Amino acid sequence: MSEKNHDVVLSVKDLHVNFYTNQRCNKVLKGVSFDIKRGKTLCIVGESGCGKSVTANSILRLLPELSRIESGSITYHKDDGTEVRLDQLEKNGREMRSLRGKDIAIIFQDPMTALNPVYTVGHQIREMIKEHKTGLSKAELKKESIEDLADMGIPAPEIRDGEYPHQFSGGMRQRAMIAMGMSCEPKILLADEPTTALDVTISAQIFELMNSLKKEHGTAIMMITHNMGVVAEMADDVAVMYMGNIVEYGKVEDVFTNPVHPYTKALLRSIPVLGKGKNQQLEPIRGVTPDPFNRPKGCQFCPRCDYAGPRCETEMPPEEWVSEGHYTRCFNYKEVSADGK
Repeated sequence: MSEKNHDVVLSVKDLHVNFYTNQRCNKVLKGVSFDIKRGKTLCIVGESGCGKSVTANSILRLLPELSRIESGSITYHKDDGTEVRLDQLEKNGREMRSLRGKDIAIIFQDPMTALNPVYTVGHQIREMIKEHKTGLSKAELKKESIEDLADMGIPAPEIRDGEYPHQFSGGMRQRAMIAMGMSCEPKILLADEPTTALDVTISAQIFELMNSLKKEHGTAIMMITHNMGVVAEMADDVAVMYMGNIVEYGKVEDVFTNPVHPYTKALLRSIPVLGKGKNQQLEPIRGVTPDPFNRPKGCQFCPRCDYAGPRCETEMPPEEWVSEGHYTRCFNYKEVSADGK
């Protein structure tokens, strides 16, 4: 489904990733495809365990030891027109290390494990800048790290620059991680639940900074979230994931106004709507996510679906194009679309 045009900065095509544990194989990603475009935000949404974070870690080759990209491609389209197959690079090779942080940066979901406890926060930001920006003096590096912390709304950044992660609150550690990710003005920013530990005011500030990064530098953003409000606010395109598959993909306005996969529809029905009052009825998605080692034979959402038929139990639906740039994996998508519920 990748669009071959100059707007696409990263193409993921038919990506399959397996995890191996105790002589068992967990097929985490099963044919994931999407594009990230310059100056645009793609939001990937879905329940915990559907493969969102694995997708981001696959792009930067940060998967754990007992995992493997089985097939598919991850292609980075540089500004000069050259292409780099990230899936073919050595995980810790020179070329991959040169791209991490500078061209493609990631904001991890858990800052406690991402920040090194034995170095000051400022030192860790400066190490990132020093790796990719040459010729800066120590004073210039320190000035940049302090400015990065100040941009995140961290009070007294000159003092905080010299403090250790354990001296920061959870929200401040998260902001320090975001400062590190944005410090080299990357071409692609992968943000894994970047505002999980932050209050509404700081979250809005972070989103504003991300949007300015897009406008000023043409940065492409892939944001992983389970918050549909964030999707409505930030996304240009949205990919809905379930059990390692993208089940619906399209422009955010198309997916929100005309959801054509039962899972997307169920996600939208399960969130509160502003203005409907405290007595509004929310509809939880019935059932539970299947065991990844004992998956349904056909459509992965079939056991929880209100629209499922006999065919859904035995066949995996192919991509069905609803309109330009909007596709789904559902045999009954026309019925889902026509249902006003």
